[in-house]
Amino acid sequence: MNSKIEMAIIVLLIIAIITPSAITAYMIGTINERLATLDENLGTLDEKLGDIETLLNTIISGLNVSVPLSVIGSATPTSGGVVLAVSFKITPIGGTSPYSFEWDFGDGTISIERAPTHEYTTAGTYTATITVTDDAGATASDTIAVTVTSAVTKLLRVGFAWPTFIDPAVGSDYSSSTAFTNLYDPLVFPTSTGEVKPWIAESWTTSLDGLNWTFTLRDDVTFHSGRQLKADDVLFSMERLITIGEGYAYLFSPYVDVNASKVIDDHTVQFTLKKTFGPFLTTLERLYIVDKEEVMDHIVQGGTYDYPPNGDLAREWLLTHDAGSGPYKVTDVVLEDHVYMDRFHDYWSEMKTDSPDEIRMLALAVPTTERTMLLKKELEISSQWLPEEVLEALSNAGLASGSYAGGDMFYFMMHCRKPPLDDVHVRRALAYAMDYEAVVDEIYLDNPLAQCVVPISLGGATELTMYRRDLTAAMEELQQSKYWPDIGDNPENYEIEVDWCAEVPAEEGVALLFAESAQEIGLKVKVVKTPWGKMIVDMADQDLSPHVETVFVAAHYAEAGALLETRYHSKAAATWEQNEWLLNETLDAMIEDALSTCDMTERYQKYAELEQIILDLCPSLFLFDHLVKHSYQPYVIWPSVLGESIPVMGYNIDGRMIEVIPPE
Repeated sequence: MNSKIEMAIIVLLIIAIITPSAITAYMIGTINERLATLDENLGTLDEKLGDIETLLNTIISGLNVSVPLSVIGSATPTSGGVVLAVSFKITPIGGTSPYSFEWDFGDGTISIERAPTHEYTTAGTYTATITVTDDAGATASDTIAVTVTSAVTKLLRVGFAWPTFIDPAVGSDYSSSTAFTNLYDPLVFPTSTGEVKPWIAESWTTSLDGLNWTFTLRDDVTFHSGRQLKADDVLFSMERLITIGEGYAYLFSPYVDVNASKVIDDHTVQFTLKKTFGPFLTTLERLYIVDKEEVMDHIVQGGTYDYPPNGDLAREWLLTHDAGSGPYKVTDVVLEDHVYMDRFHDYWSEMKTDSPDEIRMLALAVPTTERTMLLKKELEISSQWLPEEVLEALSNAGLASGSYAGGDMFYFMMHCRKPPLDDVHVRRALAYAMDYEAVVDEIYLDNPLAQCVVPISLGGATELTMYRRDLTAAMEELQQSKYWPDIGDNPENYEIEVDWCAEVPAEEGVALLFAESAQEIGLKVKVVKTPWGKMIVDMADQDLSPHVETVFVAAHYAEAGALLETRYHSKAAATWEQNEWLLNETLDAMIEDALSTCDMTERYQKYAELEQIILDLCPSLFLFDHLVKHSYQPYVIWPSVLGESIPVMGYNIDGRMIEVIPPE
């Protein structure tokens, strides 16, 4: 039977008890007839009466009896974790209308609303009391128990190599890019196939000549400041990035004409290019949108940085704060130690039910420390730099393990202007001497050997005949060098320094293997443990750069051209992504020509030609396509290690998609 009918029966029985016997007899005699009629006409009654209170009081009035005031209180929900929002309702029955109401929520707060919503912010058991007073001064009360439990913070703590720069106009490495993914929204978003999907830009068009790109933006995106994201913010973000000229600026500065680009209206922006750029749409996954007003409010004039007339463009402030609209917002930054961020509850896009409440990016990459923290459940996801033996030990201890293609390659970057590596035959001799199989069989297990000069998974990467261990070929190359025979007779005069990253212990093993391989053809190698911060500084200076730097480099967008440019174009020579110092104008022109080609098939053909030329120049040892491996807690649900990875650096630790379900 309908719940309203059940309530009516209860009221009628109450009336039967308190009214004179004649009325009682009348009611008992006719109750079945009345209820049948009521049930048949329930729809009509619902339309006319609207709610239970009106229904019951109408019944009472129709029977012409006086019923004392009573009250029924209800609440939804009556239990849950803090902060618990409870919606209260009241149904007064009988008495004399109109009524007045007073709620005492049991936590020291009250309300005189009839149907209030109240938030309980502290764990505990509360008794909410509703008191109703009718027009004659009669009162009635009801109580409701509410249980509020302590909230379990869904915390995601992740290890990284440092430093991390959270300003999207400054950083471009793995940890910085991961921070951007969580603090900001890009104009378009990368997918698992390497293509992009609408994001802040929900649609776009381009002119026939490929020089004008018009983007229509969403109208429901809010920055962490509370301001709405508009087209002016998008254009400003591009202008700021190009003005500062660091981070991912190199993707746009040769192509985007910021003076000709314009805001059409609040939700439409047009970028005009100086020349065609085939991958332009794809690169916009690296245009992270900043809140223009927030940036302008935090400009420092006369500081360390100066971009007239806009001072430092808030560069100092954005070292430790954010101006984004992403799913998380910064709460604390210590430059040498950590970045803490909390979930942004007004985020416009979908997030998982159990997405983290807080993400903590920690400067770790120290195997012993990470192992201890993981075992004590003080770390949810390890850095990607744990040695195989540590990963295996953690797996045996009950930790989950997973991997995904990182879209990066492990390179030994050879300084092509520092003797004896300024001779291509010496470089090729080292390339043929290296024991590649031992690297992936003994140190970086299961990583696929390089098949191209960039990861084979990238669009436009072509499978090539790569250098493999061949000591006969190595000696033939060495004997063709301008340093032969002296380099063979006096190898100590040609010592080759290899700097490996101190934060990535497994790299030492590869560096030592390289030294052993070189020794087999009579060359001397010095292996040097070097902090990552020093490596960055050294690679920015042609004189400070050692003979060889061991570095993983990832594509900034999912095309071969991304790495061909960052790895071998002269404009990136002084960045951490190069140590080769090729400074080859012919190669630069070929890279630029390929990138300016709008037709994808033709562009990929030009990539293939470049890849073979670079292989012949042998500026690097192309070791393996990196399989990123992590140890993580079993209570973390992480799509990237379950076959749903994105082949773009920084997008695989995304709080939108990861879930944290702490054990009871």
